[in-house]
Amino acid sequence: MSPSPSSSSPVVVTEPINTTSETYHKSAGYLSPEEVDEASTTHHKSSLVDEEAELKQSSNESSKNEHDISLSLHRKVAEIAAKAYRRASAQSNVLSRTKLKDIALVRMDELQLGTFLGKGSFSNVHEITKITCKDEDGEDNEGETTANDMIPEDDVVQEQHALTSPVVGKQRVTVRNPRRLLANSYERKESSTYRYAIKFLKDELRSNPKMYAVGTSDLVVEGMFLASLTHPNIIKVRGLPEGGMQSLVASDDGEGGKQCSKGYFLILDRLFDTLSDKIYNEWQDEHVVWEKGGSTGCLGLFGLSKKEVEERNKNLAVRLRVAFDISAALKFLHSKWIIYRDLKPENLGFDVRGDVKLFDLGLVKELHPHDEDRYGNYKLSMAGTPRYMSPECGSYHPYNLKADVYSFSMLLWEIASLEKPLKNFTYSQLQNEVFGSGYRPPIKKVWHKGLRSLIDSGWHQNPKKRPTMDEMYDELKGMYTMLQPGSVTEEEVSHNRRRSTFVSSRISKMSMRHLLDIGDN
Repeated sequence: MSPSPSSSSPVVVTEPINTTSETYHKSAGYLSPEEVDEASTTHHKSSLVDEEAELKQSSNESSKNEHDISLSLHRKVAEIAAKAYRRASAQSNVLSRTKLKDIALVRMDELQLGTFLGKGSFSNVHEITKITCKDEDGEDNEGETTANDMIPEDDVVQEQHALTSPVVGKQRVTVRNPRRLLANSYERKESSTYRYAIKFLKDELRSNPKMYAVGTSDLVVEGMFLASLTHPNIIKVRGLPEGGMQSLVASDDGEGGKQCSKGYFLILDRLFDTLSDKIYNEWQDEHVVWEKGGSTGCLGLFGLSKKEVEERNKNLAVRLRVAFDISAALKFLHSKWIIYRDLKPENLGFDVRGDVKLFDLGLVKELHPHDEDRYGNYKLSMAGTPRYMSPECGSYHPYNLKADVYSFSMLLWEIASLEKPLKNFTYSQLQNEVFGSGYRPPIKKVWHKGLRSLIDSGWHQNPKKRPTMDEMYDELKGMYTMLQPGSVTEEEVSHNRRRSTFVSSRISKMSMRHLLDIGDN
């Protein structure tokens, strides 16, 4: 099938993937699963029933330009997005309305957008080539960071690729002002690459009030989760709109017109390729996979030499390290009772250092004990990408964190075999053969016995018989340590510290409550 882009890909190049892996976000009342192509569409039903009449009324006030909607509709969408966040945070143990730290609050007109990096069903992503943030006195922040803006911390090694002002030895730089940090560090001058990317909704989405509201709500909630979560393998949000929800409303440009607004946006660390890139453009060409008798390929027919076996083990260690880091991110989310719901190679990217990062948290959901049924499940919408989706989720049944374990196991098979799982399956085939009858990709494609066993248990048809992400993490840690040439220290397999040069110590004056206030205008 023809390539198609991943949904809401925040910081990566457009990724050629099979259409059965495409992420769509479906709101209630839109296409049914039978009408959607597919095995790869990310489905997600949102509840906007109460707001639909008001959205329709607001959209009727739209101007003649099909991509421009009325102030009334902007405001209604802002109200819905704020309500979505309040609903998510009402009983949250993760989200809070405390003051934001480390997050710069910036305006769109302070950003210069560069190369288009990717797109999804709802979002476009561009690199940021310049950031000019003004202080309260109106002076530009752009320029050299001074010693007054930074605090050295003695116990953290400085990032290798950092843009530095005065730093003593191997010290971490803590910047007091997050706006100044962005203005001074957006470019790596020694490599002429840019550190940040911006994610915002497509302009044309505004002609569909319902999808505009769904997309905005997801983007707001995603940004707040990212602002609240810190893990070395989860992408970090660096900036949010200075006006919060007011960014949805176009402002006067001072000449009687309206300033062009991209609406709500997220400034994120830029990633440079996806896991899909890594699998199919690098590992598939360079890694030895097969073992004797394990394939109909040349290496399988004639077996592997001792040197090839060593190379195969070394290659698998490289891939298992990535899988191990991904499991760490999921383990971290699950420890906070957050389910990710859309794990796939297109939602995993690599930063400039080669560290894998989980991004696109648009479908995350925090689970609450009072919503749990007697079977340990939760009534959640069918959400995710069917190729990697658990049977219980794909069959519209209640599910829990074990749905992520299933998705991770399908991804782990892909990392181990370097093949696309369930290739050429249609959505109908997934429903009948995978969700219903328990068909799985051929496990013999995975040569490592321990890995086969882990994958086989992880995608078990019965969620109760699947391991937890903690157990998956521990198993992968052992496999990686065993296969990795040389000794592996505990520090090397620790996920307790982010590798970042700059951390703001300034407490933002603007609280989440203020950011989510739509104002009186």
